[in-house]
Amino acid sequence: MPKSILHITEKINKESGGLRTVITNLNDYLNSATGFDSSIITFAMEDHDAFQLFDVSKPGAWLYSKSFKNYLNQLDTSNTILHLHGVWMYQQYISSKTAVKKNIPYLLSSHGMLEKYLLQQGRLKKTLYCKYILKDILKNANYLHAITPIESESLFRLSGGNKNIVEIPNLIHYSSIPQEVTYNPNEEYILYLGRFHSVKGLDILLEAYEKIDNKKIQLLLIGPHSELKESLENRIIEKGMQHKVFFKDFVSGIEKFNVFKNAKVFVAPSYSEVIGMVNLEAAACKVPVISTYNTGLHPNWNTSGGILIKPQLDALVSALNNAVNWDTTERIARGNQLADFVLQNYSWEKKGVLWEQLYNTL
Repeated sequence: MPKSILHITEKINKESGGLRTVITNLNDYLNSATGFDSSIITFAMEDHDAFQLFDVSKPGAWLYSKSFKNYLNQLDTSNTILHLHGVWMYQQYISSKTAVKKNIPYLLSSHGMLEKYLLQQGRLKKTLYCKYILKDILKNANYLHAITPIESESLFRLSGGNKNIVEIPNLIHYSSIPQEVTYNPNEEYILYLGRFHSVKGLDILLEAYEKIDNKKIQLLLIGPHSELKESLENRIIEKGMQHKVFFKDFVSGIEKFNVFKNAKVFVAPSYSEVIGMVNLEAAACKVPVISTYNTGLHPNWNTSGGILIKPQLDALVSALNNAVNWDTTERIARGNQLADFVLQNYSWEKKGVLWEQLYNTL
């Protein structure tokens, strides 16, 4: 009888960014493996998604759902495992409480939500929540899943010493990247693709771009509309840089891979992240990637074609100056080297078995 894995997350729509990719990839992988029946339970998804959707009874900050509570109370516990994604919502609270009551094994992935930078946002509320609610959720979990060593330390501390912490990095389906798309050295631009959020370091990216030596290379910024994006667009207009800095809302399919592969370098100077999926995707497209130590990427990224820096202006200016001066041979060699590094260390093809091993211990 296959193990029934229920992935529980408050939202898995496009607004959830890389979290959507992480959870759906895990769900797909398990359903293709032997011995698992995996499904996703959520409270916000896209119209075309075929997940199990529950209504929110009170659309407040905590997303209370009476129908979801009733569902858990009636759940068949035989061979069932709950996998909680996230930490702050009613969904994790009631799932943990029900799992303890009905003796259902559960594991929790915090997905970087407990990193120091993010805990400082709304600090008082989060401190109280950690002390009176979250600590028990973490303590009672059969396993806590960490994406990086830094996250492992945070989970151990906030759980009051739960030692059942398993570290598995975010993974990418390497074989899904089209290999026929190749770098066009006639295209010269620095690329950012992702959410426009303050945590992404876009403030220092724009400032660093203004300071680099090469005044001809363009900057392409791609991501959904937000207040921050609108603010950055206005800033570019005020500085008269519309001919050098370009914005796009969305790219997909082969267009997305072309945008990646033709970039001179991909840049994600995040202040806090847990191995952002876009870093892996860009690297798998054989693009050198500049990111930060704060993202949890392995330090060998620095010696495998990519560049890791502290999220500071001077460091980013130096890294960009280095990257834009690569000739075509070095740029291609770095991209190939980084792609192989991602295949070996961050791909489902090489590391997906770690998830099978984890679930099979429950």
